[in-house]
Amino acid sequence: MKNYLVFSFIILAFVSCKQEAKFTEVNINQRYTVQLPDYLQACADLHENASLQYQNAELDIYAMVIEEKKSTMENYDLDYDLELYYNSIASQAFVDNIKNGKVSPAGRQEINGNKAIVSEITGNFDGKDVYYRMGIIETPYSFYQVLLWTQAAKKEEYLPDFTKVLESFKELPHPKEELPQPKVNPDSVQIQLAY
Repeated sequence: MKNYLVFSFIILAFVSCKQEAKFTEVNINQRYTVQLPDYLQACADLHENASLQYQNAELDIYAMVIEEKKSTMENYDLDYDLELYYNSIASQAFVDNIKNGKVSPAGRQEINGNKAIVSEITGNFDGKDVYYRMGIIETPYSFYQVLLWTQAAKKEEYLPDFTKVLESFKELPHPKEELPQPKVNPDSVQIQLAY
């Protein structure tokens, strides 16, 4: 009987353990790379502006990245730093679109040499309790919104994978002409005339 209990415990422990996901690096348009778990597949219907879109509808897990180039924002006279971008663009959209949406205090960190703000969002969307892990990453060229989400009940199970995806984000080298240009104050320009 004792051996049966030990054997049953070992089988139960083996079955209850979540199989560790394998991660593969994905290169998106030679602009950035990110490590994604093997249970996600590419899709095209999460967000019209997302450059990366992956999902597993069966597991109800999703991932996407939206890039906003600073040079484009500059053309529209938008001048954002990481904090302002996070507060006005990224986090506010969730509070407006999720019933009972709550955003955790923003955690500041560095991801592969770039400043980042990471937070968690919970609430109710389409009658389901949801959990989002969001990272806003500022590079010299762009702001990136890295979003991963699932059902709130699955948060603890998938949080390590979400964190690994987010922290694997790496921007690839871009042409220098994509850098935003410094603004020139007309009052500070001095003209010297030579006679």
